[in-house]
Amino acid sequence: MSMTCPNGVPCLSAPVSPRPSDLRVRARLNYSRPSRSSAFEKFHVAVLLSVFPCAVFWCPVYTSGALGNVTLLDCALMALWATSLALFLGTRTQLPYLARRCSIVCLSAVLIGCCYAIAATVFGRTENMVSDVLRFMKIFGFPSIIPLSICLASKARIHRLLTGAALVSLIFNIGVSFTGYQDKLPLFNHFSELTAGQEFRPTGAVSNPNDYGYMSVASLAFAAAWWCSTKIAPAFHRLLCFGAIVTSLYGIASSGSRSAMVGLFCGGVYFVTTQHISIAKKIGFVGVFVGFVMSAWQLSAVFQERMDTAITQRSQELNFVGRLEAQAISVRTWVAWPLGVGSSNMPEATTPYATGSQLVGAVRGSDSIYVDMLVGAGIDGLALLLICLGSCWRLSSRSTLGPRTGVFRAAIVSMFFFGFATLAPATSFVAPFFFAIVGLAALPEAPPRAASARISAK
Repeated sequence: MSMTCPNGVPCLSAPVSPRPSDLRVRARLNYSRPSRSSAFEKFHVAVLLSVFPCAVFWCPVYTSGALGNVTLLDCALMALWATSLALFLGTRTQLPYLARRCSIVCLSAVLIGCCYAIAATVFGRTENMVSDVLRFMKIFGFPSIIPLSICLASKARIHRLLTGAALVSLIFNIGVSFTGYQDKLPLFNHFSELTAGQEFRPTGAVSNPNDYGYMSVASLAFAAAWWCSTKIAPAFHRLLCFGAIVTSLYGIASSGSRSAMVGLFCGGVYFVTTQHISIAKKIGFVGVFVGFVMSAWQLSAVFQERMDTAITQRSQELNFVGRLEAQAISVRTWVAWPLGVGSSNMPEATTPYATGSQLVGAVRGSDSIYVDMLVGAGIDGLALLLICLGSCWRLSSRSTLGPRTGVFRAAIVSMFFFGFATLAPATSFVAPFFFAIVGLAALPEAPPRAASARISAK
């Protein structure tokens, strides 16, 4: 008996059902065709997009002794937590795999704040315990909701919306240095001493030149991922993308951040070694990186001075020696206090273990998120941090390794290496973009149009 195929053409056999393996792959990647979003879901996406400009444009809306400065970013993240939890708990069917994995990232990040409270209690100084917990939640715990919010967003073209919002914010961070508006920003009005630092190393719209460099690396990741997805886009789009890449590279070079360069190098090595591309393209990629370093050396006096100091003085450089001393003192303090001492109690706790140190008398920060977490929140806090970062990596490893996903994974590798020389990604300026990269890397890349047509026909 004649039957009709899905495309309307008569055929002699029944339509072929999808293979079980195809169904498992599609279910695991949680890929589905975009559906019409409800008004609440559209509001959720709007709140998500507002996080990125708020992360760059620091603006306090309320100040108190207990809460400190409550900024626009804090308000946006609180709203994002509310909308994300409403969507997460309101799901009637089985929760998507990616959403369940993202919840582990959020849970482990929030529990680190509890470890700070336990550490302060064990150490016996709880005067600043609440402020320590709130400070950590603002710089890392609250932004950890972003991967879950991305996976719960059913808005079509979520990749383009997030990439556009992040790039506009990050390019503003780099370009504001060329305008007369920088000193008028609320951050520089509130902390007037930051203006003097601009004469040595630019910081854009943020307070730290290293964070400025790390955010430029994130900008490069968003721009490069956009480039990988615009191979058949109009020439104007590719020109904008190229301009974003060049601007991001300028931000990295002008920051003079050596840790940003190390992280960029490690991420580039990961990208070249894992991407299935020709040898010629890999050589071209290496050539671009070498050309960027040579251009930065010639055009940026800050870049040349800081890199020359690192090359000539090596392990004798004062910044490097002081950082090693601070980390050694922190580790000795942790041996005495395995459960940590609390963030605000670090100077008092580390002073007895600084004997014999030439540059450091007390440790307020060791310039490493891993060491700071160890002495501040204890071994349990460090374990939860590693679980959180490991879950971020596993989350980004679930989708097929395409060019766009490979760029985002390389950026995550870079962020992991930043943590050995700074608190990033646990800073209020860097964390939102780090978790956005994790969330975008977790989403499957859209299949080609022909393949999409075949899947829908089945």
